Amino acid sequence: MDHLLFLAQERAESVQLSLRSASSHLADSLQSARDGVREAYNNSLDAIKQQRFSRELADRIRELLIKLKEAIIAIRPSELYDRCLIFLLTEVTRTHIYFGGVCFIVGGFVGLAVGLRLRSCIVAPQRMRAVVANSYRGIEAIGIVEDVVAPRITEPNQVLVQVKAAGIDYLDIKIAEGYGRVLRKQLNKYNPNSEGEFPVVLGRDCSGIIVAVGKAVSRVEQGDEVWLAVPFYHPGTLSEYIVVSEDLVAPKPSKLTYEGAAALPYSIMMAWDALVSQGGLGPETSSGKRVLVHAGVTGVGVVAIQLVRAWGGNVTTTVSSRAAPLAHMLGADDVITYDNSNFDKELMLREKYDVILNTVGQVLHDSCLKYCVPGGVVVTTSASQLVSDSYGYVMGGLYSLYMRARYWFTKSPLITGGRWATFEVNGMVLDAVLPLVDSGRLQAVVDKAYSAQDAEVAFAHVAKGEQIGKTVVRFSINSPLRNLGMAFWQDH
Repeated sequence: MDHLLFLAQERAESVQLSLRSASSHLADSLQSARDGVREAYNNSLDAIKQQRFSRELADRIRELLIKLKEAIIAIRPSELYDRCLIFLLTEVTRTHIYFGGVCFIVGGFVGLAVGLRLRSCIVAPQRMRAVVANSYRGIEAIGIVEDVVAPRITEPNQVLVQVKAAGIDYLDIKIAEGYGRVLRKQLNKYNPNSEGEFPVVLGRDCSGIIVAVGKAVSRVEQGDEVWLAVPFYHPGTLSEYIVVSEDLVAPKPSKLTYEGAAALPYSIMMAWDALVSQGGLGPETSSGKRVLVHAGVTGVGVVAIQLVRAWGGNVTTTVSSRAAPLAHMLGADDVITYDNSNFDKELMLREKYDVILNTVGQVLHDSCLKYCVPGGVVVTTSASQLVSDSYGYVMGGLYSLYMRARYWFTKSPLITGGRWATFEVNGMVLDAVLPLVDSGRLQAVVDKAYSAQDAEVAFAHVAKGEQIGKTVVRFSINSPLRNLGMAFWQDH
């Protein structure tokens, strides 16, 4: 009996639960229907209001246009002219005219100044891509990084250049091994665009477009295509942007591509210093002179051969057999191949030379003296060891004090000039050779051109010492102002 009562009670609770669930579901359905009706009603009201508002707005605009049309029709040019004439004759005095003229002139000058100011306040990239050395471990320390702090103009005589292509010089590998590290470390203290000793941006020359100029710049303008070279202690050119003094840049020859223009500047500087400054050669003094160029298909060698030939000199060069055809094409009168002959014996059979350009280094210096006429000149273009690189703690401290004193008294450690190298880098030299480039007597020799992401491969190629001419790295930038965030002009 109890079991039957339990079953009946359980069945009643089940029926009760089902009824409660059904009622709850019905209530939810009614609530949803009510909400849907209310939402539809509100939407209908909103649509009616919007339609009414749109109709009212259209009516107002129509009325305004009718009134404007009536006002234009009512204007009589002759009556307007008479009223203006009466106003000028009766109300305007000479004082008003003078005052208005002065305000116009002053306003024009203010507008011009504001325009120039706005041009100098373009926003520059905050970070950029660059090929750097993160230590002095040689070629192993060279790599491409994406977040180098972009430079900015800090002096009135500086320009900001967007780099299109940059050349690699063997000196860059020596810099990655520590060449000039002491001098560079001291100079970086006074360079607002350097945050410390590392990273060291590599590259000695480049071509590109000027995207901004300082207030005192007069030789170039924004938008000009330029080529340039920088000394070893200066931040390098293998980066998307570089800030340099206007004295270092020159207009890019129109006949050269960006890659060709990037392969020449630093080599031109070295060849000019060796031949002109030290060798005494030049357009007026080279005719009939005998010049020997060792390793004539290096970056500086190809320039030296072409300069001497353009100036009327006689050129002999030593090259590998595979580079001999190029040496002849560059204008060499006599080509000696050192891989299938004894070039010492070959040189003994020839007349001695007035100037010998040794691009190899100290190893050939003594032999060069044998083939030089009495009073002749032997010039070495390879970078010699800097005394400052061997300074210890005591001498390094004294050197630091000297640099600080020179900065405060002359204001010329890096930003505004100063000579700290064996030869001077100057854009005037590039201007001097421009006619030779335009006439085709000085041509660029690009061995290989790499993209920026393959810069490590490019340096490995240069380190082998097998390049003919110059190896170049291209920088592809979609916009001159790719990453925004830092104003590069700073008032002083």
